[in-house]
Amino acid sequence: MKSLTPLLASLLVTSATAFRPIQPFTGHLERGLEHHLSGRRQETGKKGLIRVPLEVYSRNNGKTELQWLATITVGTPPQTFKVVLDTGSTALILPRGNCTDCGKHTLFDPSKSTSFSPQPGLFQPIEYGTGADTIPLNQTGRAECEVVTDTVSIQDRAVSKQEFMLCDSYGEALSSQLADGILGIGFNDISAWDENGNFTYLPFLPNLISDGQLPNRIVGLALGSGGKKHQQRGPEASIGGTDCARYRGRIKNVNVDETLTTLSGTFIVDVQAAYIGSRDSKQVWRNSTNDNKSLTPGAALVDSGTAYMLAPDRQTAEDLYSDISRDIVPLDDRGSWGASCATLDKMATDITFTIGTETGGEVVEVTMPKSAFNLGEYPGKKGVCQAAFSHSNPPFYEPVEGRPAWVFGSPLIKAYYTVWNAKGGALGWAQKA
Repeated sequence: MKSLTPLLASLLVTSATAFRPIQPFTGHLERGLEHHLSGRRQETGKKGLIRVPLEVYSRNNGKTELQWLATITVGTPPQTFKVVLDTGSTALILPRGNCTDCGKHTLFDPSKSTSFSPQPGLFQPIEYGTGADTIPLNQTGRAECEVVTDTVSIQDRAVSKQEFMLCDSYGEALSSQLADGILGIGFNDISAWDENGNFTYLPFLPNLISDGQLPNRIVGLALGSGGKKHQQRGPEASIGGTDCARYRGRIKNVNVDETLTTLSGTFIVDVQAAYIGSRDSKQVWRNSTNDNKSLTPGAALVDSGTAYMLAPDRQTAEDLYSDISRDIVPLDDRGSWGASCATLDKMATDITFTIGTETGGEVVEVTMPKSAFNLGEYPGKKGVCQAAFSHSNPPFYEPVEGRPAWVFGSPLIKAYYTVWNAKGGALGWAQKA
């Protein structure tokens, strides 16, 4: 559920599950950091990485994996919440006790916490373009929130005065998900701005680092089922480093697109090519509107909180499915495609992307396996299943060079052990152990 800054709205109007404030990126970061850190306790010792077990939120008897949830506590005494670990954002977002449209979520009650402070009291609306499900939203949603302060803990690490967003209104997409809230672990060291556009507070992970409780901004994600060594070990996040037990071989690091990543605050990588089929027989994903030449290179927002893959426009999705089966057709007016469940299972295929750039990092081929091609039965259409790729409506084009813009969600990400390096500006891919 991506939030929309004015600039980002023109970049990725309906993309990933990533929440961010709607104010634009400003140049006040350094001054804000100095002011913030001057009033925080600094410790010289550093603890190692945090291993966080994740709970899977799914439907279709587990076939369709939607989100991965961690447990945190907030307040004194602690109140417990399940939150999505969102690589596409940095803010902590929770529902307030008086929220009337927050579904069946656990609500935070400030009156029961002796460490709660209503300061800084900054009103912070959040707009988002996708929900927690595989079906695109028909319009953007909005949550009404306020920046407040309290103690926040995950595992044995706590920040005593952590600013976060407490929401009086959630909107349909947030209220319908299983998670109570969102814990952003994404690229930026910035989470909110005041009415003048000045930097307001540090997110949770940078605060742990400033307190000496975390060594770095590296997060390793083992989503989906484990590899051969970890079939019985559940999904897990390693915060503050990689877990070498969860992958084999070498981590291949792809540098983020520096300009787009800075503008959007999300992990965005360059896309050079796309292929349909298995490694031995794959064919170029062609563009029927350009003499069937290969797809135009573009960029992709990579986000663990999105439960599907998003093509830049309808024609790109149509070109894909026409090469696989003419029986795969649009299912709604929001960009979903599908067919009978038997057809999708029979026609399922690998989809491979070449990502990265020769000017920095590595150029890597990453594959969404055919096992992720069928997202399961489409809600309300018995016997009809949804295919992994939806299309954006209206089309996505990144604002710097006008290239097609994709969203790579969990059908691709969960096939790998991924390493999200915010400080190093890289996204790592490794085979699961």
